[in-house]
Amino acid sequence: MEIRVLRYFLAVVDHGSVTAAARAVRVAQPSLSRQLHNLQQKLGVELFRRGPGALRLSVAGERFLPLARDLVARADQASSVLRHLARGDDIPLTIAAPATTIADVLGPYLAGRYLRSGLNDIIERDTRTVYDVVQRGDADIGISTFPPPGSMETRVIGRAPVCALTAPEHPLAGRTHVFLADLVRESLILMQRNNAARLAFDTATAGQGLAYVDPRVVSVTSVARALAASGQGVAVLTDQSLFNLVRVPIRIPEGILAVTLYAGWEPDHFAAPAVSALVDSISDYHRNVLTPTAEITITDPLHTPDRQ
Repeated sequence: MEIRVLRYFLAVVDHGSVTAAARAVRVAQPSLSRQLHNLQQKLGVELFRRGPGALRLSVAGERFLPLARDLVARADQASSVLRHLARGDDIPLTIAAPATTIADVLGPYLAGRYLRSGLNDIIERDTRTVYDVVQRGDADIGISTFPPPGSMETRVIGRAPVCALTAPEHPLAGRTHVFLADLVRESLILMQRNNAARLAFDTATAGQGLAYVDPRVVSVTSVARALAASGQGVAVLTDQSLFNLVRVPIRIPEGILAVTLYAGWEPDHFAAPAVSALVDSISDYHRNVLTPTAEITITDPLHTPDRQ
């Protein structure tokens, strides 16, 4: 099965007809039709339904489509890797991560010139979907506050303290930490319940039998920080400060409240050593630069034992 023929198949799917696909890939229509016919004969199935109008995939075609896309993507990936190796470059890798992780971890990591392995791009995805991007082959590594699926290689990047973010004039701003029992009495600005800091905060609160009343709930962390800066309450986030806010770690009986940052990638990744080296580099940065507080126990109430 030739990659070139799979590209023809995908072109027909994406453009809706053999004629349009032939124009897109710059191949004569009779030749493209013949190649598709040969492909179907080799596979022993019809990939398209016969009928008027645009070509539609058969049931077999629907099942074959993601496989074809994956094979073509892997072929393109291999070609790219070989080109970089021929030039003596590092293997280019792509990370998928949520906006907060990009802003607070990966951006400063790159800006600080800590990169020791190839990194081509970082794409922003929702916390719960970063690993889907990796499984589709659109990224090499997913980084999230949720653990990867069990089928993936997994490593803990580090733990990010959950903090009370306050305006400088707020009474909490002068403290080295704030106890959870004191914090729940404040006017709180919280994220939606799918936010990792909110989940950790709610879990710790319930675990101590505490309750908070009528918080202001927002969807974007920068809005939460802006509201806190304007004196409208205390934001509970893992995010770095904006607007001259003061970050005050939240203390629970076990230590400082935190969320865990995981990395996940496919165990059979073609550049597994390079992936592992990049994850190690980010983890070293997180431990030695972002959270160099070894004397403080950082505890994630949602964390399960590390799967190395």
